[in-house]
Amino acid sequence: MKLDLIQKTAASCTSCDLHTGRKKSVFARGNNNAGIMIVGMVPGPEENEIGLPFVGPAGKCLENILIDIDISSDDVYITNAVKCALKPGIPLKEEWINACIPFLISQVYLVRPTVIITLGADATNALLGLPLDTRIGDLRGKVNKYMDSIYVVPTYHPSYLIRGGGTHHKDYKKVVDDFTFALTISETEKYKGA
Repeated sequence: MKLDLIQKTAASCTSCDLHTGRKKSVFARGNNNAGIMIVGMVPGPEENEIGLPFVGPAGKCLENILIDIDISSDDVYITNAVKCALKPGIPLKEEWINACIPFLISQVYLVRPTVIITLGADATNALLGLPLDTRIGDLRGKVNKYMDSIYVVPTYHPSYLIRGGGTHHKDYKKVVDDFTFALTISETEKYKGA
């Protein structure tokens, strides 16, 4: 199955009740052959209008992080675990994650990144199959493996950084360091494969 077919399937999915608020399915943006995949949890209102992930305030913060590590959003593959928007402040339900996780698994399988950067506890827990109440503070700084060969680097979500001052947040440098680490892994693995 190809990514465009999976995207069309996600756009017409009715497996959970989130589809009732969907204006546009939010599938992905960036490079389909990227060594780094960035996974958030759920699109917000701006993404629902445009149909692309991370185009609102969190997206601007993510762009700053990518600039700080000297890469472009065109050099990575950006997606969310859940493909339909959710109003801010509403906790995720396991049924919503379960309905969408096959799309994410397919994306990972087809893009075949070297590294996945998960943004926040929800995205990390969904991808790794951890209990939904596992905290990002307990996950950050620990590299995991996915599908035996893909590194997973959990870090804080840009929305968390925005709530505490964006680039001035006390944890902003930690996130940049996590992205730098992920980039180093990706480049090292690419060199090994050359």
